[in-house]
Amino acid sequence: MFKRTTLILLGLAVACLLGYFVLDHVQQLRQQAEAERAKLFHLSTDTITRIEIQQHKDNEPELIVVQRVEEGDSSQWQITSPIQSKALEFPISSLLNTFSRLTPEITLEGSLDNPEGLAAFGLDNPNHQITLIPKEGDPYRLAIGNDNFDKSGFYARANEGEVVLIAASQKGSLLPSLLALRDKTLLSFDAADVGSFQVQLAEADPEQFQIERQGDGWQIVEPRVLPADEVNVNRLLNTLARLQAMEFTAETQTDLASYGLDTPSARLTLRLAEDSDPITVALGSEKDNQVYVITSQHPAVATLLASTAEILRSDLEDLRDHRLARLNANQIEEIILESEGEKITLQPLPSEGETSTIRWENPDRPGQAQELTSIFSTLNAARASEFRPADDPEVQKALGDPALRLTFRPKEVGQEPLVLSLAPAGLRAYAQSSYQPDVAVIDLATFNTLETEVDQLLTGANS
Repeated sequence: MFKRTTLILLGLAVACLLGYFVLDHVQQLRQQAEAERAKLFHLSTDTITRIEIQQHKDNEPELIVVQRVEEGDSSQWQITSPIQSKALEFPISSLLNTFSRLTPEITLEGSLDNPEGLAAFGLDNPNHQITLIPKEGDPYRLAIGNDNFDKSGFYARANEGEVVLIAASQKGSLLPSLLALRDKTLLSFDAADVGSFQVQLAEADPEQFQIERQGDGWQIVEPRVLPADEVNVNRLLNTLARLQAMEFTAETQTDLASYGLDTPSARLTLRLAEDSDPITVALGSEKDNQVYVITSQHPAVATLLASTAEILRSDLEDLRDHRLARLNANQIEEIILESEGEKITLQPLPSEGETSTIRWENPDRPGQAQELTSIFSTLNAARASEFRPADDPEVQKALGDPALRLTFRPKEVGQEPLVLSLAPAGLRAYAQSSYQPDVAVIDLATFNTLETEVDQLLTGANS
């Protein structure tokens, strides 16, 4: 008897639970149906092929027309009026989604009884009207009038229907500006495809130089051969490859003198494949923290942020390599360290176990393995604060008898050894590299660290 009562109670509980879920589901469906009925428009955004946004701007009417263009199996949006331009997908999708979900906060019943009453809502001659035209069927029209008294909403009419109040948060998506809609891309290329580029700067001290890709790196080839700073070169090219306009000042490249573009402050010319046209960029004058720009891939005069223009105006000093050395211990066959007439030659020992640290040994005195991690890291971290010509009298005096001379012979056949001559000079030091035509000015602390490491190795070798 007890077991049977339990089963009955369990069955009732299950039935109640199922009933709750069924009722909840029915209620959700009813709410969804009511929400769908309450919408101003019932449309599928995929069917819209044309968007028209009519508005008054500076007391002048403006019509923005965006058309869906089919391209094979896909489609994209194009602005066809008042300019011809590719449109951005995001603001278009945002407009369509907002439009399709518009639900009035209040419907003002009887607002059409007195046509003159529309003026109270700014709907007798609305400042904004949006029209969505589907592939088939009638257009969907929304007229937008005044804001309500506390700016929490705005008045509107759908397809000449009753006046409704819509939440103010919806207006921004419904009324994107022409600038927000248009594609702002000024250049389109892959930075990895650039083989060389030329920079012309019309500064107080004008200069012109050319940089070429050589293997996996970059080399300055004009006005003289210098190693290039790969980080700064790649930053410049990546900035160009994704160059975006802040604003469009003119749709055609005319009257360039008004923007300082008749005599540009900077001109960059990029060459990709040999059979392709060069890509050019010119920078003009600055106004309100923006710089005028034109490119060979866009017909308009646009503006860039001044900070972006500053990257594009990188000069030879910015783009030359300021590193003292680029050393990889795994690629070195022999090191010769010299200081005050003493010298030690070191060669790498075979790796032991799983350690990645290379140990070095004087072949004339085996059994005294040394680690040179500090010397490698100090040299690779060192940067020139400036460069001085090799024939500078002060430089020649300091390096006539250098305090340190470091020679690194590479394993690669045919590659010249790197020879570094270093000497202190007051509160700084000079470093002459066989890979650089100029002499680097480095921190005295860097020199002192190297001198200490070398002296310890020489002392140990002679003890």
